[in-house]
Amino acid sequence: MQGKVDPLYIGVDFGTTNTVVSLCDLAGSTRTLIYPSALGPLSTFRSILCYVSEDGENFSTTTRVFCGPAAIEAFLQQGEDARLIQSVKTFLSSKSFSKSTILGREYTLEQIVADFLRGLVKAAQWPDGITDFSGAVTVGRPVKFAGGGDDALAQARLRSAFAAAGFANINLALEPEAAAYFFAKRLREPATVLVADFGGGTSDFSIVKFDPRKGQSSMQSLAHAGVGIAGDTLDYRIIDKVIAPEFGKGSRFRPEDKWLEVPKWIYFEFEHWHQLSFLKRPAVLRELQGIERTSDAPEKIARLRIFLERELGFHLYQAVNQCKTALSTAEHAELVFEFPPITLRCTVSRADFDAWIEQDVVAIEAACSDALAQAQMTERDISVVFMTGGTSFVPLIRRRFESRFGIEKIMVGDEFVSVGSGLALLAQERSKNKNE
Repeated sequence: MQGKVDPLYIGVDFGTTNTVVSLCDLAGSTRTLIYPSALGPLSTFRSILCYVSEDGENFSTTTRVFCGPAAIEAFLQQGEDARLIQSVKTFLSSKSFSKSTILGREYTLEQIVADFLRGLVKAAQWPDGITDFSGAVTVGRPVKFAGGGDDALAQARLRSAFAAAGFANINLALEPEAAAYFFAKRLREPATVLVADFGGGTSDFSIVKFDPRKGQSSMQSLAHAGVGIAGDTLDYRIIDKVIAPEFGKGSRFRPEDKWLEVPKWIYFEFEHWHQLSFLKRPAVLRELQGIERTSDAPEKIARLRIFLERELGFHLYQAVNQCKTALSTAEHAELVFEFPPITLRCTVSRADFDAWIEQDVVAIEAACSDALAQAQMTERDISVVFMTGGTSFVPLIRRRFESRFGIEKIMVGDEFVSVGSGLALLAQERSKNKNE
């Protein structure tokens, strides 16, 4: 990234599932960058990469990196010569993850994130034909990183990855606080606002006070809280209740003279989409073959083995996510997963889904209570609740917050771009303050 575009300021909402890039001008007007796709122009870019091995000259091999929608297309076309990586943000705070071997080459986590960011910049439709950007950038971060690991490590990795991708003057800001900054532009009267940001990896809360008569700089942060439970966790509940039993969960095998339950750790791995490819290890596949020989449900264990051998995790992710999305507006939804010889089709009810995610929603509500306690406030002290992020569409979550704060206080809108737009506004504000 070379040169400087001024007076545009950039905000990057690097999400577990999607990433949004927004720009802000000196007047405080924001715009979200658009990405072309087979479905038409999109304001979100899938946080996904695909490394593909290709034949080079003189019998050598090279590795190409595809990002966003192009990564999905490359993975579907290349099969075994490709490695798909998603939800990379969830590794940021993990001390145990430092490198990964991809197609025979070692990559640090920072290198993987930087590769994604380069693809993000290249694929965007920049205004006035601009294809790159350098200068001040504000990057979002959750209140608590998924996995609950080392916060300082996660921040350092974010800064390093953005620097490696060519960004300069990198600042970090809390994602719900950025959403509050964006939302504050709608207010006409002084208000105490609870921002509830429900993403793919984390659910975050911020409480802020704002007086529009005094301008954006009057926003006062009162409390922040978060929990590593959000959309991906809710997806896993569907897997655990619907898919895992069809893959042999709860079945038994008899290696010697007594029956044993199939190891549960295999199914726990489904909680993390980004770790499913690690199950395609020779040792795991050999263990499954041994279990299959003496299983009381050999066809189900064979189904699991084939699923892992063919690396169908991404396809399962799509099927489950489509089912969950449909349940946001319907009482029943079909979950269809058909990749012969694997054929699974079932109906999921919203009532069952609500029961499966009940404890997760309780944990999310507890994080909200933590924010209120920090601010020494009750629900009555909150003027407005701004719900944002894709997981805010889950009916049970929305009902709980409507019941808790009153439906008249709930405001929604710009669920996917509010954080990115707020980050761009913060980038502009910080640059202005620095120059004054």
